[in-house]
Amino acid sequence: MNLIQGQILRTSTVFISGNVIFKWTSSNYSLYDVVVYRDRTSDSSWTSVSDTQYTVKDVMLYDFIKIYVYMRAFTSSEYNVMTYNVSKVKARIGESAIMRWTASSFPSLGQYHIYHTYKENRTILSISSSGVNYGEDTQTTKYAYTSRPFDSTNIVFEIRDITLEDAGYYNGGMSADAAWAGGGVVLIVSAKPVKPEIKGNLTTLVDTYLKLTCISKSTSTPDYYYKFRALSYTWYINDTRIKGEFQETIRLNVTKGHRYNRYSCTATEEDLESDRSNAVQINLLYGPEQLTFAPKPTFDKGYKFTVKEGDEVGPIFCSADCNPPCNVTWKYKESNGLKDALSENGIILLQSINRNVTQIICLCRWKTESMEKDIALDVQYIDDPIINVNGEWVSDRISVDIQERKPLHLSCFVNGNPTPSVRLGKSQNGRMTILSEAMDHWSNYSFSTGAKCFDTSTYVCYGKSQSTNLKTNKSIGVNILCDPRLDKETQLKTLTELVKARVLIIPVIAYPPPDLSKLVWLGPNNLPSNITANAVIQSNDIIYKHRVITIVSGLEDEHYGEYKLLYDRKFLTSVIIRKEEDAEDGPLRANIVDVAVPSTLLGITWILLIIYVVFQKWRRNLKTTHQHDEKVKQLETPSMEQHYDDLQDIDVERNYSHLDCLDQETPYEETL
Repeated sequence: MNLIQGQILRTSTVFISGNVIFKWTSSNYSLYDVVVYRDRTSDSSWTSVSDTQYTVKDVMLYDFIKIYVYMRAFTSSEYNVMTYNVSKVKARIGESAIMRWTASSFPSLGQYHIYHTYKENRTILSISSSGVNYGEDTQTTKYAYTSRPFDSTNIVFEIRDITLEDAGYYNGGMSADAAWAGGGVVLIVSAKPVKPEIKGNLTTLVDTYLKLTCISKSTSTPDYYYKFRALSYTWYINDTRIKGEFQETIRLNVTKGHRYNRYSCTATEEDLESDRSNAVQINLLYGPEQLTFAPKPTFDKGYKFTVKEGDEVGPIFCSADCNPPCNVTWKYKESNGLKDALSENGIILLQSINRNVTQIICLCRWKTESMEKDIALDVQYIDDPIINVNGEWVSDRISVDIQERKPLHLSCFVNGNPTPSVRLGKSQNGRMTILSEAMDHWSNYSFSTGAKCFDTSTYVCYGKSQSTNLKTNKSIGVNILCDPRLDKETQLKTLTELVKARVLIIPVIAYPPPDLSKLVWLGPNNLPSNITANAVIQSNDIIYKHRVITIVSGLEDEHYGEYKLLYDRKFLTSVIIRKEEDAEDGPLRANIVDVAVPSTLLGITWILLIIYVVFQKWRRNLKTTHQHDEKVKQLETPSMEQHYDDLQDIDVERNYSHLDCLDQETPYEETL
């Protein structure tokens, strides 16, 4: 009670869920001014009230509350003062706590009840002058009343093995209303906070800011005390504590390096730390920064990837670091634009690359971003040679005919990349003579004095790429059309094995081969004689060299002398035929040969010889024709390539001389 202006003012307090209600009784006044002191801090101004009670909230934040009540009806400055001491006892789970307060009185009869009020109101002890009753039991391990004597106003008891449910307001009295009356003690039970959960937009773009919040709450009781207690926080990156971060929320400037980090946190309340939160990982969204190839192509000095035409390119895996994964496709570039390449999961496999493909390109798309990286191709190839004879393309032919003494110009073109070495050669008797060589697609050769009969041959155009070892060749037969004439490089021969007969073998140069029907022997009288050319055969597989076979026998005396061999009425050579006994008179000119000729026909021997000679001619001509048809194929075999390589160091043949007109020949002499 308080005395104001000679009047007694009855006051009381009620504690409900952390708030204290100050009450007073007065029947004469209806208006009051109130000011409150919380510990040593007062309100900034008086508050007018018309009720006889005033509630101060959240008193658990303070040690004491003092309230001043002024009644407006008096001009006096006197006022009523009420003080409430906030009694608190703190304990942790599993511990024990001593609760004590002073009762205003203890009943001489009946019982003093101790009440526990939190989520419900219950009686835990009943004390009388004779002892303590623990609910329905006379003993318990949970509570122990320690004040003596039992009827003392000093209320003291112990709470053991404390749990969160033991928290709340403890007070005593003789009726249930005493459970909320002022003067009791609040038991505060501390526990570690709830295991935190990290919240935030974990899926975010790089180079943006991200907020992560450690969400936890206090589990201590009563809640009307701990709702005002702030938690402190500890943040971890990959189990390493982040220094200086104690707030509930951290702010990160997200980079690609954060994708490997795992973030976790704990919450702490009054030195009680929560369990560590589950770690979270930021799902970074980012597009490609660069493209990589695997396996990495090997480039030449011009930063190009070398491949032979027809070869495969790949497999090459194109990848980029993206999240979510980029869409990777391939294209290839030709002269007429870009085309889709066959690819799967970023892997390309192109078959039969042709020379028109200049690039293969990896395209990477991510959302609205795109990136590409190309591989420049150096497609290497070599084409079949193209041959030109006297300004005419003849690559589709097997052979060409050129008139003797007419100009003969051979050109060979080989298209290729890199520029091939081109050689023009003459193949004859299994050997090749290089006529010209160039490093610029073209190789040319001209016969300055015109074509000669012995220029008849197979000419080969040969291309080779030194860096890639690509090779190619093509041949053309060049036939020089030349009229028959005596082959001065070969001696005229006779066969003397036959009895009473001689066989004349006359070497002749001609293409095409001489027609036997156009060969005529003129006698000493310059008239056609009874000596005839019996056969014409090719010599040593050289198509412009031939042998004219003539059998001489049974001449009469008047028929001896000089015989001339004509072809198509043109003189080829002459032979002097004499009797055998005339040959003994002394030496003749160097070209006279003695021949014994029978006066009668040889009969069967002579006939067999002719048959043999004709048969040999037919067989050789057949063989020559067959070989000529096969020359193109033969020249394309590896042996021809070997000939080419063997002739790398052979000098180019350039010593061609003009064939002079036929000289006046000394007659060939035969003795019969």
